[in-house]
Amino acid sequence: MIGRRDSRPLRIAFIGAGTMAGHHLLSLRRVTTAHHVVGVHDVRDVVAQAFARRAGVRAYASVPALLQETRPDLVHICTPAGTHFEPAQEALVAGAHVYVEKPFVETAQEAETLFALARERALLICAGHQLLRDPAFRGLIQRAAALRPVTLVDSDFAFRPPRLDPYRSTARALAEQLLDVLPHPLSTLVAALESFGSGAVLEIVSVFATPTVLHALLRAGDVTGRLCISLRARPVASTLTVAGAHGSLTADFVRAIVFGAANDGTTPIEKVINPFVEARQLAWRTAASLIRRLLRGADYPGLVELLGDFYAAAAAGGRAPLSVDHLRRVTTVYEQLAANVRSAFRPARAVPARVAEATSSGPLAVVTGAGGFFGRAISRELARRGFRVRGIGRSERPDDPHVHEWVRADLAEDIAPCAIAGAAVVVHAAAETAGGFEGHERNTVGTTRQLLRAMVAAEVRRLVYVSTISVLRPPQAFWERQTEQTPRAARPERLGPYTWGKCVAEELVTAAQARGEIQARIIRPGALIDWEQLELPGLLGRRLFGRWQLGLGRPGLPIAVCDVGRAGAAVAWCADQFAEAPPIVNLIDPAIRTRGQLLNLFHEHGWRGRVVWVPISLLAGAAILMRHLVALIRREPAGPLAVWSILRPRRYDPAVATRILAAASADTARVQPPLRAMKAAGVSRAYG
Repeated sequence: MIGRRDSRPLRIAFIGAGTMAGHHLLSLRRVTTAHHVVGVHDVRDVVAQAFARRAGVRAYASVPALLQETRPDLVHICTPAGTHFEPAQEALVAGAHVYVEKPFVETAQEAETLFALARERALLICAGHQLLRDPAFRGLIQRAAALRPVTLVDSDFAFRPPRLDPYRSTARALAEQLLDVLPHPLSTLVAALESFGSGAVLEIVSVFATPTVLHALLRAGDVTGRLCISLRARPVASTLTVAGAHGSLTADFVRAIVFGAANDGTTPIEKVINPFVEARQLAWRTAASLIRRLLRGADYPGLVELLGDFYAAAAAGGRAPLSVDHLRRVTTVYEQLAANVRSAFRPARAVPARVAEATSSGPLAVVTGAGGFFGRAISRELARRGFRVRGIGRSERPDDPHVHEWVRADLAEDIAPCAIAGAAVVVHAAAETAGGFEGHERNTVGTTRQLLRAMVAAEVRRLVYVSTISVLRPPQAFWERQTEQTPRAARPERLGPYTWGKCVAEELVTAAQARGEIQARIIRPGALIDWEQLELPGLLGRRLFGRWQLGLGRPGLPIAVCDVGRAGAAVAWCADQFAEAPPIVNLIDPAIRTRGQLLNLFHEHGWRGRVVWVPISLLAGAAILMRHLVALIRREPAGPLAVWSILRPRRYDPAVATRILAAASADTARVQPPLRAMKAAGVSRAYG
């Protein structure tokens, strides 16, 4: 590569401004090579503008405009998986080095095209294989030299999809999630085989794939590589184990440590002592890793180090931290493995961004979030009442026979009025369920704002808005019984991003109704319970270890919950009997008043957990102290969070909920479920 002739800071541009781009931007604070961000582009203007505000730059309407006007030295390609090739090619043609998020590209042909462009223009390419710069990986490769000759490398990856149920989501959605995480364990396995395979050709011996599991056997000379990825195996883990003639060592990327006795393990003393040696290593090194992460903050392992190496090479005219040969091998193997995973399910027919043909002649109910946990229950109950259900979401059509039509759209961007035209009622159940304020601003508040605009344009009046009971202001006294007339929290940001987003969205709905633009019914469910997938509600407790659970408070304290099926029926009843439905319903099961009663029902349904009860005041105090301690160590403000107000128990008057649940139950017995049939693909819980 030809070195730069000036010492000015690197000019950095971003193509793609989603979650991963945010992690890149945050990591750049620790990159020592002089640089500054000059612009961003994303096809979603709202996302681009939010990123631009964080970075203090301008958002550009197109990739050519970004590249021509900012003339970057280096471009981060953070577009969705499967869309990296074109923007990377454009950036290289414009004369910029490129850092491409994983997976690098989809095919070996695309990779070779980018390599040729970079070679012609003396530019560098790097891919998001940041685990190769994780200290645990580096330590493993260095120490494993003493194990030679190496005979076996195992790469294991057990992952929990953040927005997908590994047992209920569609095969397509799960397969795409598996392929999205595949580059992490694959890149470390390939790198290890490169280190210990003596330059031998890398070959794929065998592959077994389903939408949730991938097993592959690779070989480089005398070294065998085993790859295992699962979306269902637990616990969540990411490890790389190297075994040779003189023992084995394991890099644990979750704990960021290396452990192993690293001896032959053949003598009686070694067989007895080795487990104790490894136990000591696990204890001490895990504790040290935890302290390091508390001090510097949690981030993607190896990302800062890889970006730092790449920026330094780009500035000084050095070599890229990842070789072209490595990227070529990973891409070649990825292409073949991806073909096996995708062949493990029958791809659904592509659905255009328009309304699919209906299969029911009943009144139309438009449901946002129709493919989500609660949205599925709502759609089922609406269909039972004879509605034709039209779902809206940014993913492909869900595999749900109760969703008769599907409109594919990003709800936070823009909702065409035709998507809801002709609807007798709109049920808005889509919302963000995790993440920070930015995600909830976009996927809860933004989607509600866009939906209200579309309803006005389409002249659709009736809206059933699914909120949450947590929007109510904290009790003013411990004996207070909160009702539908209890006001919303005055400072919802202190109650966390989820509650804040729901409060602001509910305010938008209320304001639109006050202007006479819509008629609204607001449903505020308590914690939703699925008796087939038993999980403790967050306000009841958290799993500690194995069967042991941390319980908040004591068994006699109140809790607000509702079975997801009954809650779906109540929402459907309000949509069907809109005129008779109350303006607001705090939806809770009146038969489950206390935490102890809920746990008894859990046990009746086969739950085998054990609960350790801890006073809420003690937990709240510890949480506040920990937040301030971490903020002090990081020299950052702790931010407002009313922990006690979030955790404290609340008492509710269930009169309205009792009436609605009874009415919904009585009506359900009289309606007949229509027959449906439809194919589908994956769906985000944030959008349905």
